[in-house]
Amino acid sequence: MKNKINKYSYTLFDVAKQYNMIDVFVEQLGTIKQIYKKEASFRLLFESKRIDKETKHAIIKKVLINFEETIVEFLCIVITHKQASYIVNIINKFLSLAKKELGANKIEVITAELLDEDTMKQLFSGLNYQIKSTVDASILGGMKIKHENKIFDNSVSCQLNQLKKTLHNM
Repeated sequence: MKNKINKYSYTLFDVAKQYNMIDVFVEQLGTIKQIYKKEASFRLLFESKRIDKETKHAIIKKVLINFEETIVEFLCIVITHKQASYIVNIINKFLSLAKKELGANKIEVITAELLDEDTMKQLFSGLNYQIKSTVDASILGGMKIKHENKIFDNSVSCQLNQLKKTLHNM
């Protein structure tokens, strides 16, 4: 079971990455997951043995007409191979892979004042990351950099707190 889930989710992720559509796939698969969990009739469409696969394919193509063709085709493949009971697990695994991929390429820079474009380019030129700039006046000066679950804090407020702790311990 786990092997099948991984096979489908990694394949779907590779396709999304190849066509640079991870964001679109995340949004649309998230919607499909919500519909699958909340709408019994949608879930029944996938799991019913009374409806033949061609009819299921036709219904899915009509219902999801505004979705990416690749995602609709993926759902049809899952139905054809009788793996519909794993659809939520496959989507969850895909979303996990996408979150890692999208988070790995993002850096958040927190400063007391908004940095201009030239400064940002000088600081982060040559890095293949998406930079998000945030203003937080409470740090007083310096900057914090967040990447994935790591925070590099070189703010004035952090330095003052460290000094305060050092003086308090004397």
